[in-house]
Amino acid sequence: MTAPQQFAAFFRSPHHAWLALLTLGIGLASANVPGMIAAGAAYALGWIFLPDLRWFRRWAERRDEASDVAASAASMAKFDEERAKVYRQLSSAGKKAYDELARAVEDVRASSGGGESPHAGRLGQLAWTYLRLLLTRETLDRFCEKEQSSAIEQEIAEAKAEVEALEVRARTALDRGDAAEAGGTERLLQSKRSRLSGLERHLEHVRKAESDLALTGAEIERLFDAVRLIQADLVTRRDPDDLGTEIDRTTAHFHRTRDWLRGLEFDQTSPDIPDELTAGIPVRIER
Repeated sequence: MTAPQQFAAFFRSPHHAWLALLTLGIGLASANVPGMIAAGAAYALGWIFLPDLRWFRRWAERRDEASDVAASAASMAKFDEERAKVYRQLSSAGKKAYDELARAVEDVRASSGGGESPHAGRLGQLAWTYLRLLLTRETLDRFCEKEQSSAIEQEIAEAKAEVEALEVRARTALDRGDAAEAGGTERLLQSKRSRLSGLERHLEHVRKAESDLALTGAEIERLFDAVRLIQADLVTRRDPDDLGTEIDRTTAHFHRTRDWLRGLEFDQTSPDIPDELTAGIPVRIER
């Protein structure tokens, strides 16, 4: 703890309150100038010596440790609640897929040291990303089923035909010198062009969602196969160094998957969860 941190801890401590009471308080109660001066001097000396005493430093360290433990427990409970919320949103098939991966991850964890394993955090991160991918796939699947690109393409073709017909109609009216007809047709043409532009943007959005859906499915398969490979390697080799190498190989691409998920508008989950949290929570989620 640095000197500024010690002084800040002392200022917020009950020891400071007692120091002020026993010095400044008594000095004011004495109602005489020498007493007040002596009280102020004693208070200043307390600030100089008390924050550096060993017993105070130990008290401050214990208080900070207790605060860290409480904050960690609160963060863990919040993360566990978020995982359960995501899990509950999955379909029966999605829950079954996650349960299968969770069993494999828990098996690897148990065989490599449990929650104390140096790989526990990364394995927990992998399971959390897999859960997020499952929910994202189902969300994208529902969206793409409702907003089919083929139907939008048909609407765009019809809208383009309407715009072309109106352009011909507007030119014809101008050629006839019919200003009223030309003006009305031009206003209608602007509305149709605006609708066409909106349909084209919507089609681009849907096509991106369809592409994201395909990539999400591929990432789900890749992560599941990677966990099964780690599980198989652990059974055949039982070498912690080999396990660490295989997990490193798996998570090398895994961080890019998390970055990609973070940019998806369909993913509303927390992307950055520390390894300390994922290591301390069971991977399986109670239904």
